[in-house]
Amino acid sequence: MQNRNPSVPSGNTPSRHRADAPVTTTLPRPIRRALGAGGLAVVLAGSLAFAASQPASSDEQQNALTGAGSAANSLAGRTEVWDQASRSGEVTRDVLDEAGQSVTFSVTVDGRDLEIDSNAQTLADALIDNGIVVGLEDNVSVPMNGLPTEGMDVEIERVGTQHGTETETIPFETVEQETSSLERGETRTETEGVNGTRVIAYTAVYEEGEEVSRTTQAEILVSEPVDEVILIGTAEPEPEPEPEPEPAPATSSSSSSSSSSNDSAPSGSYSGSDPRSIARSMLEARGWGGDQWSCLDSLWQRESNWNPYAQNPSSGAYGIPQSLPGTKMASAGSDWRTNPATQITWGLNYISGRYGTPCGAWSHSQSVGWY
Repeated sequence: MQNRNPSVPSGNTPSRHRADAPVTTTLPRPIRRALGAGGLAVVLAGSLAFAASQPASSDEQQNALTGAGSAANSLAGRTEVWDQASRSGEVTRDVLDEAGQSVTFSVTVDGRDLEIDSNAQTLADALIDNGIVVGLEDNVSVPMNGLPTEGMDVEIERVGTQHGTETETIPFETVEQETSSLERGETRTETEGVNGTRVIAYTAVYEEGEEVSRTTQAEILVSEPVDEVILIGTAEPEPEPEPEPEPAPATSSSSSSSSSSNDSAPSGSYSGSDPRSIARSMLEARGWGGDQWSCLDSLWQRESNWNPYAQNPSSGAYGIPQSLPGTKMASAGSDWRTNPATQITWGLNYISGRYGTPCGAWSHSQSVGWY
């Protein structure tokens, strides 16, 4: 271990990177000296007062107050920075506050690399100005009563017992609640989640600059987390009214002979299983939600009124999806002329391959009149 506060800087200065500069204060230097390490005790004492105001059992409050009070008393008596700055007798509390030339130097302390700009007359003043407290037992690679110089590297090795506080985030939890006010498959955020915070006062023991143990003295709850509430819909959607079937187109007498053959398509209205129910089940199986169902319903309502026997007299398009020609649907089943499930299967495959989703097909149909 290197000597404490040696009069000659250490020859082994490790490489380091620049980090955010510490927060500085604009108070006059004599006031900052007086605050010094005692300022930490004020912060801890304030946290102690806050903790005392929170609801808790008498035993919990007494334990928290005793632990935090011990830490605060220890911090309040830490004036070692001034002892180190003046132990050689060269610099005392009466050092001039005249602003000198500002220099930039690096400080490595508590696992951080800090870049400091200061015009202080001593390193002790520069550290105090930037909120860095040096304990009596800590090792410093540069004399505390020396004048800071441009580009110098200062290493502070913590030794002994140190007191500190840290703020900890308490993550919020997500709660799901079922509600009949939303349709099944719909969700809504009822309450946004908010993280909570707590301040932990602790005592840490250092050996050769490394923290070897830490003891929590007090935990002060600053704010409790707020759960995020997600509403999950359970209501079944209202069934849509059945459309009136379109009348079958009239056929000419010349086609009567062919209509009796096995290749002829049936005509008239359909009275079997509900094609809409079949299509909706198939949509859910493909992972498409209510928005895609709405687009598909509008599309095939326009095309065929959901009639498996619908046939366009001019183009020859056939069935619920109005396949042109209708024989294309044979790829989904030989009963494509009469089975709505076969027609719907082919239609969904066609939509998926060409437009991606029913809403993509519906958008195209609205734009040009076909899909």
